Amino acid sequence: MHPIPKARFEQFSDGVFAIAITLLAIELRSPVLHSQDLIRSIRELTPLLPTLITFVISFVTIAIFWVNHHQLSHLVQHIDRRRILWSNVLFLLFLTLIPFVTQGVSSYPFHPLTMLAYSLVFLGASISFSMLRYFVHKTLGETRVPMTRSIFGPVLYTLAAISTLFSVEMAYVLLAIPALYYFLPKSST
Repeated sequence: MHPIPKARFEQFSDGVFAIAITLLAIELRSPVLHSQDLIRSIRELTPLLPTLITFVISFVTIAIFWVNHHQLSHLVQHIDRRRILWSNVLFLLFLTLIPFVTQGVSSYPFHPLTMLAYSLVFLGASISFSMLRYFVHKTLGETRVPMTRSIFGPVLYTLAAISTLFSVEMAYVLLAIPALYYFLPKSST
């Protein structure tokens, strides 16, 4: 395989990230308020809360993936391994599905099937990004690739998927935890 310049790898990936965020934002709709009273208006907005929560979880998750992808791409000068290219493509596939499943959950916020699909897409993105990270580090000649933080997301996304069988509300909570967790500073281990 002929090496692919790092810039080409980054530009393609950044383009997909930009499209995913744009598709996510395009689905936002301005609420219709019928009352001029503040308290009644707030009550009218209450049904939109699951949509807003889902949007924020999706946006923050994509942003975290982008930051981590950006940091990962700084480790390489060029891409000369197919496994890196294809694991990146697989990751980007799941990333582009996030706006689709977000729209599904926004339309049916308490339906177990939409929340299951949402959880499984996050799980797929998390696992495929972990694969990409592993392959990049192995290509750099590292004998031990620290993957402890990479396990957290897939475990919680799996639990979220399972929890849809008995509590969609619990799935929301479980899906929000990784976004909060990855904001924490990394330890050196």
